[in-house]
Amino acid sequence: MKKYLISIESEDSKRLQGFYAQKTFYKYKDDFKQFGIIGKNLTVSEYFEQGVAGKSKPMTPGELGCTLSHLAALKDFLSSEESYAVIFEDDVIERFSIDFNVLEEQIKMMRLSPPLFLSLGGIQMKICRKVKGKDQKNLLLDQPVLKVDPFFYENLAYAYAYIVDREMAKILLNFHKPPKVYDQWADLTINSKQPFNIYVSYIFDHPQIENEKDKSYLENERDMMTITKKKSYSNSSYIVKKIRGFFLQTYKLNI
Repeated sequence: MKKYLISIESEDSKRLQGFYAQKTFYKYKDDFKQFGIIGKNLTVSEYFEQGVAGKSKPMTPGELGCTLSHLAALKDFLSSEESYAVIFEDDVIERFSIDFNVLEEQIKMMRLSPPLFLSLGGIQMKICRKVKGKDQKNLLLDQPVLKVDPFFYENLAYAYAYIVDREMAKILLNFHKPPKVYDQWADLTINSKQPFNIYVSYIFDHPQIENEKDKSYLENERDMMTITKKKSYSNSSYIVKKIRGFFLQTYKLNI
């Protein structure tokens, strides 16, 4: 399994030192490959073409840099012969020590449907608590796994810890031509000609965002997208989602 860190931090920064101070990441420090594109260092033309043109709301330079960093990791993964890649952002919080070899073996044993996107954290956050899907029979590192129903992709956010297989990496790279806010899963469903599968589990944590002013661009964008989609929802789509929701489950936090 290829291991990637998305970060613009230098090796001697407190943030990066804090990341590698966690047992899981310390054990595998030499295995991680870091990608960090600083959006504000892009040329004006690069920023306009990739982050502004054709968008209803421009991406901030930081958000564009983040997306480009994730895409660089996916491209590097596809140049390898590995079956899976695990990708982290540098604000991820370890809940318990992980052996990535065991994690990969358990994923293979669970036979999760490809193309596979497996979120390892984010479902615990308030913004994602309306996500619904089907509980999976087997646990992953003793944590529940939920297969997200496509009608609820729009309620899913965050990409600070996740695993993809090779086919999912190709789907994401094709979708981000040009780059978009990285985790627009509902739009990915509309634009992708190939079906894919999103699973969620709560294995890694993330700092809580308590104040409105501390919200990231991603979360503000997510709020605006949700409001817009609610307005544009046809009555039939709204009713179908409501009905499906009665037969689906929310993620059961195992804290």
